Amino acid sequence: MNMKTWHMLSLLSILLMAGCATNNNIYYWGKYEQLIRDAYIKPGSADAATQIEKLNEDIQIAEAMGKRVAPGIYAHLGFLYALEGNDSQSIAAFKQEQALYPESNTLIEGMLNRARQSKEKQL
Repeated sequence: MNMKTWHMLSLLSILLMAGCATNNNIYYWGKYEQLIRDAYIKPGSADAATQIEKLNEDIQIAEAMGKRVAPGIYAHLGFLYALEGNDSQSIAAFKQEQALYPESNTLIEGMLNRARQSKEKQL
């Protein structure tokens, strides 16, 4: 191989390694995954109010870092607000999930419909 080929191979390998080393994580997950895991592994380890506090902290951190809040965080937050009986914040969180992730529309609409039906049965 001639010198030009070696230079091209070196340059190509450097570019390949640089491409693999970049972190394209556009979402900030924060404590969300751990909260979900704990909910299944250690039920009752964190009440709804504690989870709400941690998720709101994660949302603030994501905004400060300029990253998007991970998919599902606002939906989970909406669920937790509903458990706490805070309907207006629950709906706002669900709507935020829909706005950020339109592909969640069917799921969120179903959750909102079930919440409305439940509320109507209570009346």
